[in-house]
Amino acid sequence: MPSRKLSAQQQEEQLASIVHVTLDNFCMAWRVAELLMTYTAARLPPPSATVLFRGAGQPARVSGENCGFFITPVINMAALDCRRSLEFFGLTCDHQTNQLRQMRARRNPDDLGIENFGLQPVSRAQFIAAVSAVVPRGAESRVVQMHKWSNKQLAHFTMSAPTVTLPGVRDVSKLMIEAYFALLFDALGRPRPILNPSGKLPHPCSVNQ
Repeated sequence: MPSRKLSAQQQEEQLASIVHVTLDNFCMAWRVAELLMTYTAARLPPPSATVLFRGAGQPARVSGENCGFFITPVINMAALDCRRSLEFFGLTCDHQTNQLRQMRARRNPDDLGIENFGLQPVSRAQFIAAVSAVVPRGAESRVVQMHKWSNKQLAHFTMSAPTVTLPGVRDVSKLMIEAYFALLFDALGRPRPILNPSGKLPHPCSVNQ
């Protein structure tokens, strides 16, 4: 794997992108999965959704008859973020054994990996140990299933039909956030970032979760 270390400015830029693009979306996926789980437990139909855009210009409101127009892209992106995050740490999934394993090499010379921050690629054992704080049981199988689902349902059209559950989306989102916190931010000696979205839900995504 390439080991060129990023400059201090490049590290800041990449960390900001990881937080605002990847981790914030994991946080949103965690929240919406948990919300839908409460609806399912109460045997209620899925809620509708309205997205409000506010800024210096004129506000805009986008409404849907159901929440799928908002939730589906969030969950789909979380699945793709799971796959690329594993590769960032130097891991992939072996679908023969249904286990994580270290990558043999980066796919492309311009791929960004944890080694570009001066850190060593993460082993399967290190990853599982890091995320066990938030998902003590079944973390690896959740990740493998999400990886398989992203391969067969998002990367291209297939006749296979692997599934992913709302608890799976919640747990993978939660554990991936913890993986970045423990294996990247903690390892670099940086504070764990506060993530968006903000608001009052059962498990707010914050440094304390």
